[in-house]
Amino acid sequence: MSSHQLKRKTLQRQSRRYTFTVSALVGGVAGLMAVFYQLSVAVLSGWELSLPALTKSSGWWLPWLLAPVGGVLGWSAVRLAQKFAPSAGGSGIPHVKAVLLGLREFRPGPLVVVKLGAGLLALAAGMSLGREGPTIHIGAACAAWLAFRLNAPARTQKNLIAAGAGAGLAAAFNAPLAGFLFTMEELRREMSRLTYGSALVATVASVAVARMCLGQGSAFDLLDGSPVPLKCLPVVMLVGLLGSLWGVAFNRLLMWLLDKRDKARVPVPMWGFLVGALAMLMLCWWNPLTGGGHLLTHQALRGELHLGLWVLLAWLVVKFFFTLFSYATGVPGGLFGPLLSLGALWGTFCGVLLQGWLPEWSPAPQVLATIGMAGVLTGSVRAPLTGVVLIVEMTGEYHLLYALLLAAWAAYSLAEMLENEPVYEDLLARDLKKARTNWKKETRVLEVLIEPASRLEHKSLSYLADQSELLVALIERDGEVVIPHGAMRLQAGDMLTVLAGSTLSEEQLMAFLEMTKGP
Repeated sequence: MSSHQLKRKTLQRQSRRYTFTVSALVGGVAGLMAVFYQLSVAVLSGWELSLPALTKSSGWWLPWLLAPVGGVLGWSAVRLAQKFAPSAGGSGIPHVKAVLLGLREFRPGPLVVVKLGAGLLALAAGMSLGREGPTIHIGAACAAWLAFRLNAPARTQKNLIAAGAGAGLAAAFNAPLAGFLFTMEELRREMSRLTYGSALVATVASVAVARMCLGQGSAFDLLDGSPVPLKCLPVVMLVGLLGSLWGVAFNRLLMWLLDKRDKARVPVPMWGFLVGALAMLMLCWWNPLTGGGHLLTHQALRGELHLGLWVLLAWLVVKFFFTLFSYATGVPGGLFGPLLSLGALWGTFCGVLLQGWLPEWSPAPQVLATIGMAGVLTGSVRAPLTGVVLIVEMTGEYHLLYALLLAAWAAYSLAEMLENEPVYEDLLARDLKKARTNWKKETRVLEVLIEPASRLEHKSLSYLADQSELLVALIERDGEVVIPHGAMRLQAGDMLTVLAGSTLSEEQLMAFLEMTKGP
């Protein structure tokens, strides 16, 4: 090895060590923020769980007295996000993806404050939203702030932001491997040592902080700990397959509802008021269907949902539409928790139904609840590995891995056949389309990965000659920076640094990004 190569290797190792050290710091901060948010939600949940009993003892008038309070909480959450940090609305994952593509920037201070404050207001009202979206967004924002303060290189900043987002998910669910896979499967899709090393270090550090503060127990306890018999696998596939339909329906109805909200003459904060008032009524009458659904999922996995078949179906439908309405208000809140609850309800419904029809061929309802979780989450988010590992880590039942993978595969295949886009991809495209007048005003630096079997794999750079507003400035291949030229052919795994011109249209940009994606 020449002295030049040795020096370059040494510099690369030093860069990785620095990045991994900062990643551990990012993970620790993300873990602390996730713990604070989780404890705050627990305080709210304690008060909310007392409302049904208080309603019974006080009379019919109490829910109607509290409904305007819920409305004000919902209205305030929307106004806070609109005025101080518009990017804080929703789950935040599309915003993180846009930042990693170079299409958005972070304002970490206002975002974290609004995400915490407005998110807690929405959950105090009882809206059907999860805590994992805010912790992902907050983790990424904290990483962006630390990277800026430490003057980290641009590429390192993006690795830290992705790692911070994964650390937020890991701490929210006490699931380090799921947080790592979320970073790799949903955010970066790149297997360089720097990327997966920083993601792994950050998620391990965040979960270490969360476990020191909250304990090491699993998020959920599954009542039935026996492996799924082989003869039951057709039922597992069927439940996962049909669960995917719920996920696909959720995505399409959410996009339709958001479009209707934007076209309506009703101000968006008024949507927050109406859904907040409805949420407060549901806290008094149908408490388990509110919030992120953690308690509901826990009861399903413990086999404690002693409800009739049609009541289970009614709960599933109500939770489904209530989550759609809650997210459409634009308040800060996540979708992972509610989607898992929907899946648990769907699996429990199938389990109760099949126990009467095919008891010898069907697993217990609580086991099918985990299968339903994998099916619905995969059908909507389209991140099967993240979903399966998340469920396994939350329950601690590793023998379910094969059955969950089978259900997720069936759900993924059906969602792809229906040509439905993952929910966060749809939300990102929608956000870019809405804000086109803002992002077109300046030249931007994008960083995109050429995925296997994408349209650009094996194509020469001259293939992009008609894209006059796109310039490939650098290519990183196998850890080496390559200066591009027209005859160079792109390979899977290439990381392109692209200059996007100020007049590039949103349609042109999205078409280019689609060419970099695999099937």
